[in-house]
Amino acid sequence: MPSSRDPRVLVAEPAGVDGSDGAAVVAEIKQRSGFTALLKRETVATEYLRELGPTIDCVVCVSLPGERVEALTAAAGEVPVIVYGDEIPPVPVDEVVANDGGMDVLVERITERIERRRERDALAEANAKLSALNEYTRELTGCRSVDDVSDTAVDAVTNALGHGRVVLAMLDGDVFYPYGHTLPSEPEVKIDIDEGIVGRTFETGETQIIDDYDDDPDKVRDVPAVGSAVSVPLGDHGVLQVTADRKHAFDRQDAEFLEIVASHAAEALSRLERETDLRVERDRLHAFFEGLGAPAVYVESSDGEEPVLLEANSAYRETFGDEHVGEPVSDAFPTETERTLFAEHLVDGDIVREPICRETADGRVVDLEVGMVPVPTTGLDAAAFGLYVVDVELP
Repeated sequence: MPSSRDPRVLVAEPAGVDGSDGAAVVAEIKQRSGFTALLKRETVATEYLRELGPTIDCVVCVSLPGERVEALTAAAGEVPVIVYGDEIPPVPVDEVVANDGGMDVLVERITERIERRRERDALAEANAKLSALNEYTRELTGCRSVDDVSDTAVDAVTNALGHGRVVLAMLDGDVFYPYGHTLPSEPEVKIDIDEGIVGRTFETGETQIIDDYDDDPDKVRDVPAVGSAVSVPLGDHGVLQVTADRKHAFDRQDAEFLEIVASHAAEALSRLERETDLRVERDRLHAFFEGLGAPAVYVESSDGEEPVLLEANSAYRETFGDEHVGEPVSDAFPTETERTLFAEHLVDGDIVREPICRETADGRVVDLEVGMVPVPTTGLDAAAFGLYVVDVELP
């Protein structure tokens, strides 16, 4: 997160006193450090700090009486205050540099204080961003659609990280297209998988920090007001990019924050793909289940609750009735063997077969073999089909 402005030093000198060193201090600060230095008389400096304190990085008091230093220190808040002179101020300040220390020492102390404060501010900003990101990463784990993932990822980048221009490019076949973005109009740009910065990001699987967009060898088009960018891979799904109008706008920490968003978004997209595959497989199994000529049931457990008999196929309903569908297995099945099979063995994930003796809906008592076949699940504790067979070996 490179600072977007140069350091600014406010130099305060006494009012109505001839021969103050204020102007010389300003000139030396500018020459030796390149910082912006502003010279203000004591009361004006105090008011300036009260109104524009956040724009100042350091205050230097030159030959000020103690009560004026006290007023400036109160107005400065967390802005470091350095006294340049031989008098010890009546209130605590960050540094006192005696006149005989010279300008070298003064400028050195100013630079150290500004760097220290900026490091502290950067750490506080980073912690604030991490806290804000935590809310969005939790949301990403619960997204139920690609649209939800895209919207949440873009919101995380704009709201938590403070980037204004964001594009989430998704891969469709061999072409990237902007799926989620904050652009003022709907972009129609599509880029082949092996083209541009987005293609390089995807191919290498590595984050790209582009300090000068116009000089990048993989630039495929001119984009107004884009000076620099960060491009982060979204696993096998696409690329997340942010841009800024100035060059060298991003550093490694910016990239790391974006990588946090991208990794959670990529995992959410992968989870949705897995869930889709599992739904297709389960639908296929359910179609097979309903078409079986033998009695069959579907049992499911979720949220740590007792497994429930959720479904029974037509052969089961004709043979045993359907009045217990929707009930916990402890109530749904009449034999201890079935209750144990679908309660205790369900979470084991193994195929289990047991012989039972059970009464049918028409009053007959039949010997059967019941087999439990686990089903791949997502979002559930466990699930399985139960198959009832007479005089037939289960596979």
